[in-house]
Amino acid sequence: MPRRKKGKTARDSHAKLNLFLDILKKRDDCFHEIETIIAPITLSDNLIYKLTDRSGVKVYCTSDSLEESDNIIYKIACFLKETYDVQNGVEIKLKKNIPLAAGLGGGSSNAAETIHALNTLWKLHLSDSEMHAIVAKFGSDINFFLSRKIALLRGRGEIIERTFPSITIDNILLVNPMIEISSRNAYSWVQQHPPQNINKEKLIRGILEKDVKKISENLYNGLEQGVFSHYPVIEEIKFQMAELGALGSLMSGSGSTVFGIFPTKEKMLEAEKFFKKYNYWLFQTKIEDSEES
Repeated sequence: MPRRKKGKTARDSHAKLNLFLDILKKRDDCFHEIETIIAPITLSDNLIYKLTDRSGVKVYCTSDSLEESDNIIYKIACFLKETYDVQNGVEIKLKKNIPLAAGLGGGSSNAAETIHALNTLWKLHLSDSEMHAIVAKFGSDINFFLSRKIALLRGRGEIIERTFPSITIDNILLVNPMIEISSRNAYSWVQQHPPQNINKEKLIRGILEKDVKKISENLYNGLEQGVFSHYPVIEEIKFQMAELGALGSLMSGSGSTVFGIFPTKEKMLEAEKFFKKYNYWLFQTKIEDSEES
C-alpha cells in the first residue's frame, strides 16, 4: 500500500508465485508462447520515491549486484521522464528482500510499483491501459503486477487473459538454495511437453472454488525438468517438500525458488526447521491479493 507525503511516496513491491506455467511453442521473436497462472504473495521489497530539484534519476539499492543502469526501475523512470518531458528528478531507494533471479518476479514487481508511483508524483495522468502498454515494452510479467490479482496470462506473459476472485492461501514455505537462474537460460533448457490443459482447468476450478487441496494437486511448471537437469538440488527440494507433508510443491517461474503449500502452520514450521540445516534462504508467506494503489 502506498504511503505518501508531499513529493514523496513509499510502496511495497510484492513477489509472485507461478501456480501453472505451460510452454506452448517458441515464437518467431525468439520468446516462448506461454500460459501461466500467477498469484501475489506477501513477501515484498520496499521502495521510497522522492522528487528532487535536480533533473536526473538516481536509484539506490541495498543489493550491490544491481547496477543502476541495468535496473529496470531506472530504465522505466528514465523512459517516463524523457517521453513526458518531466522537469523534476527523482531519487528511488530500493530495499531488496526478494532474492534476485529466483522466479519470484522481484524486478517486474519493482517496475510496476515504479510506474504507479511516478504516475502520481510526476502527475502524468496515465490511464491503466496506457501504463499496461508502457510496461509491456520492458518485461513479460510486469502487467500482472499492475493489477496484483491472481491471473491467467498468455503471450510471453504480458497479456492478462482473465483475473480471478480473491483467495487467501496460508502456510506457504519458500525455499531457495541460493542459486540465481536467468530466465534466458531456463527457457533455453525447455523440454517440450503436450499442453497441460487438464491441469490448468482443474487448477482454475480449484481457485474459483477456493479449494486449496485441488489447487495444490494441480500445480505445474513446464520449465522444471530443464532446470532440474542442470540443478538437481532444486528437484530434491521439491521432493523433500512432499516428504515433509506439503499438499503440493512447485518451482516458481524460472527458478530457483521452490514453494510448498502445507495443510497446517505446524507442518510448515517442521519443514522450515528441516531446511534450515542446509543454510538455504527461507521465507514463510501466503497468497494474498495486494492492496490497491
